[in-house]
Amino acid sequence: MQRLALDIDPIAVIRNTFGNNDPDPSRAVVLAELGGVESIVCYLRDDHKTVNERDIAVLRQILTTHLNIRCNITEETIRAMMRVKPDMITFVAPGSVRDFGPASLNPDTYSSQLQSYLPELRSNNILSSVLIEPEINMLKAAGRMGFDYVELDIKSLAEAEDMSQELELLDQIGSLAMAANKIGMGVNVSGKINSGFIRDLSRIELLEDIIIGEPIIIKGLAIGIEQAVRDFLTHF
Repeated sequence: MQRLALDIDPIAVIRNTFGNNDPDPSRAVVLAELGGVESIVCYLRDDHKTVNERDIAVLRQILTTHLNIRCNITEETIRAMMRVKPDMITFVAPGSVRDFGPASLNPDTYSSQLQSYLPELRSNNILSSVLIEPEINMLKAAGRMGFDYVELDIKSLAEAEDMSQELELLDQIGSLAMAANKIGMGVNVSGKINSGFIRDLSRIELLEDIIIGEPIIIKGLAIGIEQAVRDFLTHF
């Protein structure tokens, strides 16, 4: 069953750019839940250029849905998340200075660090996930380490040159979702997803969270976050 997940990082970036307390990501989350969002996603960067620890602590208190925190593999950040206890932690590689979003991670590159944290997450009832490129070798690496989920970075879908390439990529995503299911992992997707792709992605039965940020926030600036969420849900 697919769920619409809202990435609230663009709201935090706007707030931090102006150096004010507004717009407040927590207010947007309340409206998004009223609109029908079933999962909230944000990226706790080490430099706090998106959400900060206070934001996440507030979200943990007010959310009635699922909280998925992306973070880098640093002791300080992971300890902070252990205190907050989100529903899920998704490990990512640091993004560029100019790009506030996370980068996909090769699990084999960080295997020793990841394997030291996964049992601790499990003992704290926190689901583990990792942002990876949509490739079978990345999926198998995540499976060997015992992740609960993978998040596929499918930005290549938005960058497809024609419909034929789009269909090929959708088939690839479906095949990876089936492979992950056989291994025992759930699958979320993110990466430049707009309303035009939702219907096709929602036909892939084994996908769970379809994570969208900027398109909803941009539309929300014009018509309101709650209504923007409702409009996106019509594409499921």
